[in-house]
Amino acid sequence: MRGRHRMKVQRLWSVLPPLAVCGLLAGWIALSLSTAHAFGFSIFFFALANLIVYTDALDFAMRLYMRRRHTATAGSSLGNIAGGNMSINLAALIPPPTARMLPASPYAIIASVYNLEEEVDAFMSTFAAQRDRVWLISDGSTDNTVMRLRQAGWRCIDDGANRRKPGAIRRLLEELPAQVETVVVIDPDVRIRGLDEGSSIDVEQFVRDFQQSGAAAACPRIMIEPDGFLARFQAFEYALAFRVGRESLADFSITSGGVSFYRREALTRALRQHSLSVYAEDLENAVILLSHGERIYYDGRLVVSTEGPGSLRRWFSQRVGWYHGLIKVYFERFSDILRISRRSPFAAYHYLVYVGGLSITLHVVKMLSASLLLLSFLSGLDVLLLDDIGPRSSFANPEYFVAALSSYLALGVIALFSSVPKEERAYTAPIVPLYLCYAILHIVPITIGFGNFFALKLFGRRIYQDHYESPADPRVTAATAKWAV
Repeated sequence: MRGRHRMKVQRLWSVLPPLAVCGLLAGWIALSLSTAHAFGFSIFFFALANLIVYTDALDFAMRLYMRRRHTATAGSSLGNIAGGNMSINLAALIPPPTARMLPASPYAIIASVYNLEEEVDAFMSTFAAQRDRVWLISDGSTDNTVMRLRQAGWRCIDDGANRRKPGAIRRLLEELPAQVETVVVIDPDVRIRGLDEGSSIDVEQFVRDFQQSGAAAACPRIMIEPDGFLARFQAFEYALAFRVGRESLADFSITSGGVSFYRREALTRALRQHSLSVYAEDLENAVILLSHGERIYYDGRLVVSTEGPGSLRRWFSQRVGWYHGLIKVYFERFSDILRISRRSPFAAYHYLVYVGGLSITLHVVKMLSASLLLLSFLSGLDVLLLDDIGPRSSFANPEYFVAALSSYLALGVIALFSSVPKEERAYTAPIVPLYLCYAILHIVPITIGFGNFFALKLFGRRIYQDHYESPADPRVTAATAKWAV
């Protein structure tokens, strides 16, 4: 009885925070709307302020529709292969008798490591069961990483060179046995979850299905390990990015830097054409492969977890690097992106309309939208708490922020119940009412990431030094610090 009572109390406390936040927001909405008429109302400013909401809502609806189209015809005749959690109908590509009879061909789990001494014990514990398949390469480690790994019996190549991750992986591929047909590229901090931890298949079945599909690459689902308030936002963000974003992309999906499965020959060919930059290196791999007519799909039956940045400063640096890499790959590989866009109408939508249009071209307009929402929020705060000490204007009407917040809350609730796994909803639900603030905050690192790219091209220096390429890092020469963007 005590156990049941304790469980009920825990469930109640997991529900109270989001309900309390929603109640406060409802009060904010009521009070703000009661005074909004004094500011004047402009349809133009209202539409501009809500641009972030409109674009996210339309894109979400489009991806839900395409996800359903891509998986609606998938059957369940192949054991665990079903339409859910995958971007393609994998069952149609693999005849059931063949799937049951053929074992997985040899594969290897590979990673580039750098100064991993403090985390090496955790890494060895995580991948102990797969140690015979793991191949590592030191990317110029200066601590005892290599010695610790070798003493414990792990294979770790070390030739003293500093190549960065893409170059190190390319070098490691040359050392793998010839019979290895498939490689699983991982980051050392990830954990492949078992059948009792969220995955519905194991690595062996994932590899077997992938090999029989004939695709060049496949991406599992990546989730954020629970760890504090910021991790809740990232957990919700990752759930949408994989279970809606990648799952909607059919067989022209995108690999992930955390964990990706590759046909060895395809990855080797892609890395020969790669810029070897650490910025968006997984996106560049995907663009190269897709532009050559290869297929990449998403299979969320296998779940891999990773730790989030942890601190706001680390999160900010990470996002600056991400969007720096996005615009870099987009501009430098635009001819490849055009070839990918000809593959299907939705490929054109994702790579041209969404990435090129909504994410890059319209970013300046989104900056204006975020500015209007901030002014609207401050005006509402002024009305409610500061007794109208600020000036009133139609471009700072509190109603704009209230409308955006209400709409984004509705969108977040729909996303929570349509895209977030049931076992993760209690963890992510408390931040759903605040997710608009997280989306607005994103505008800042995106702007700096884009700015870094243009500043490096024009002036040879960055606006902000992220942690991906630091001048203090001995692996960065004067040339790479300037051009390896």
